[in-house]
Order: sequence, then structure tokens, then C-alpha cells
Amino acid sequence: MKKIIALAVAGAFVAPAMAADLTVTGGLTYAYTQSDKANTGDTLSADDNQVVFTATSETSNGYSVTGKFTVVDDATGATDHQGTTLTISGPFGTVGLGDNSGALDATGDYTDMSYWFGGYNMDGNDMAIAYTLPTLVEGLTVRASISPDGDNYIAGGESADVAGTAEGLEASAYSVTYSTGPVSVYYGEEKVDRAATQTTTNRSYGIKYSAGALTLAAESGSTDNSATITDSDIAALDDIEYKGLAASYKMGDITIAYEMQQMEEKNVDAQRWIDENTLSISTDLGGGLSAGVATTSNDSTDTDKKYDRSAVVVKYAF
Repeated sequence: MKKIIALAVAGAFVAPAMAADLTVTGGLTYAYTQSDKANTGDTLSADDNQVVFTATSETSNGYSVTGKFTVVDDATGATDHQGTTLTISGPFGTVGLGDNSGALDATGDYTDMSYWFGGYNMDGNDMAIAYTLPTLVEGLTVRASISPDGDNYIAGGESADVAGTAEGLEASAYSVTYSTGPVSVYYGEEKVDRAATQTTTNRSYGIKYSAGALTLAAESGSTDNSATITDSDIAALDDIEYKGLAASYKMGDITIAYEMQQMEEKNVDAQRWIDENTLSISTDLGGGLSAGVATTSNDSTDTDKKYDRSAVVVKYAF
């Protein structure tokens, strides 16, 4: 009798979940890195190893619903929720609640092609509420996003100075992306009110061309700051410019990628700049397993940001 009751209780909890299709995905990444930076030895590091539970279903009136719960073991060794969202799609477009890519973060980043290291510096922030308009013109995508100024339930374990991930960081953004044939272009802008006198405005635009095995991309962006940014060495009233150039070529299972990323301050007496060049070669080994090597050279006016690094990386996606 107890077994029958137990089965009945278990069935009551399981039955509603059967209305949705549930998938489990994730990934593991490990990198062995060598660096000539002072007081830095060889390291074996993990990069946001995670498991993602995704449930999808359709309502009686035809709306698509997706719930995603992500468990991340990040570089700090802590386990937290990142990328946990509820998404509803219909004739009105798509609305996301939770830890969403902001409107700028959801597009662009065209020059982030290296298998490891590198990365464009103005690719936007996560935000609490995201909206994608329905398709108005073929190839055109318009997005908007906001984060209220209170304590938002989104990514944990982040720095207190990341837009939309901590209390008191109100943010908003929009972006427009257009793709036709082998060419894609985008423009995006976001504003982050970090405190009463701390506001940053970020802008970015780029173009990407893909034809067969070859992909080329260029990006440019800027950040305008109204005051010194908390937990940062960015100066008040500073104007920072970003540039990115990248190319990749795929030969069967092997991909070669190169990218150049630059950052330059404009409105301070002691102008600083960073010039990073990255080259990587990677191969798809099948079964979700890939491996690669990468080297990067970072030339900067800041001694602590000037270094040469190389890495051997293994990634497994499931």
C-alpha cells in the first residue's frame, strides 16, 4: 500500500513536467597556460564548466515557452546560477526574464574568433528583461533590454560593477542587426546607471563577411564615463575607444583564427592603450570534443597588462 501511495505522489509531481520537452546540455573546458607575467606561473584552469537544463513547450494559444536553468562551476570555484531564464515567444516577438544577454550583448562580438584568449572589449552586458521584436523585414533583428535599479535575480558570483548583475545597477540597451547573403552588420547602444553620479554609455558597431571557409570581421566601439567607475581604474570623464579585427579559415576539422583587439583612452592626461594580438589553431575531434593551441601578445602602457601567453586547451560539449 505504501508503494502505491508513493508512486501516486511521485506521479503527481512528474506529470506536469511531461508537458514539456526537457534536454540536458553542457560543457567542460580546461586550459594549460604559460605566461611571462611577473609572479604568474603555469596554470591549469577551468572556464565556466556548466550543465544546462532546458524545458520547452507550447501553450494552448500557440505561444512557445522555454525555461533554462544553468548551473556553473566558474573560475572562482563557486557554483552559481548564470543564464537562468524564462522565455516566451509569439506573434508579439520574444520576451526573456532572468539572466539574459542584453540587447548589445546579444549581437556583435564578430571579432571574437580565437579558440582561446582574445575577445572584443565592447560586447555588452547581461540584463534582467530582454525583448526581441517580431520579424519586420527579412534579415533584420531589433532588440531592447533593461535592468531595474533594484536587486535583480540574475547572474550570481559577478563583480559588483557589472551592469545588471547586482543591486543598484540600472541599465538599458537596444541593438539592430541586419544580415543578407554573406554579410552581417550591427549597431548597438547601452546605458548603465551604476550610481547617482556614475553613468556609462557604451556604443558598438561591426561588419562580418563569411564565404565558404573564410570569415572576416571588423568592429569599433566606445565607452563614455561620467565619473570614476567603482572597482575599476577607468578615470572620470574618460572616453575609451575599442577596435577589433579578425579572420578565420576552416580546413575540414581544423580552424585557424587571428584577431587583433585594441583599447585606447582619449580624455585623460596619462593616456593608456592596450594592443592584443592572438593566433589559435583548433580541431574538432568529434563526439563533442575539440582541442587547440593559442598564443597572445598584449602590449600595453600598463605593466600589469603587458605579457605574452600561450595555452593548450581542451573543450568538451555535450
